[in-house]
Amino acid sequence: MPAALVTGASRRAGIAAAVALRLAVDAWDVALSGWSRYDGTEPWGAHPEEADELVAELRGLGVRAARHEDDLADPVAPARIFDAAEAAVGPLTALVCVHAHSETGGLLETDAAQLDRHLAVNVRGTALLMAEFVRRFRGQAGRGRIVTFSSGLPLNGELAYAASKGAVEWLTVSAAVELGPRGITVNAIDPGPTDTGWLSTELADAVALATPLGRVGRSEDAAALVAFLCSADGGWITGRVLRSDGGFSLVGTPRRGRQPL
Repeated sequence: MPAALVTGASRRAGIAAAVALRLAVDAWDVALSGWSRYDGTEPWGAHPEEADELVAELRGLGVRAARHEDDLADPVAPARIFDAAEAAVGPLTALVCVHAHSETGGLLETDAAQLDRHLAVNVRGTALLMAEFVRRFRGQAGRGRIVTFSSGLPLNGELAYAASKGAVEWLTVSAAVELGPRGITVNAIDPGPTDTGWLSTELADAVALATPLGRVGRSEDAAALVAFLCSADGGWITGRVLRSDGGFSLVGTPRRGRQPL
């Protein structure tokens, strides 16, 4: 079986959990990493029991699965994460970076420490995970896969997060050029506004009105695209930032008179 590492898996409602489950359905062994202490600082809170439930659900699908807790703000964390992943599921053929650090703050509210936190986790952490994957990659030529996650429109009041996601896009494109000769594709997904528990009813309704397809994104939408990119059929796509957002980036502001589907 092929094996993948999926980062950012700490909540059952998140994109990472949906990605892991979709890959497992496609017969991938799945290693997960996450950092529950970060969730504890967010409005939705930490629910470490959900991570254990996710691992059990993955194993119930007949694949090997395990999860490792680590803080990607630590530059040594990527090596520890890969050690744990390989010990649990063997050599990896795909890396899916769903992890993200996010704090609110506009230009005048964002200080150096806040910028550093975003860059450490979202940019440096992703780059070091990529490098660790490449060093250890022993898979079949043309089957290595790296998928990162970006964000779409400029985010008002989230300057550090937006800047870090812009850096992730260019990191992805640059890595694709370098890693193509090694048989590894590298792509980024912008999933658009996705309902992982953070959207209020009012905001979800506004997003649905602003989206040509008339609804908010679901974690399963992003997971389906990850599964395609990681499959043999996705092997001719690399260096792309894929806007899989239901057309939200085409409109981006609520339109009156539309009804969510």
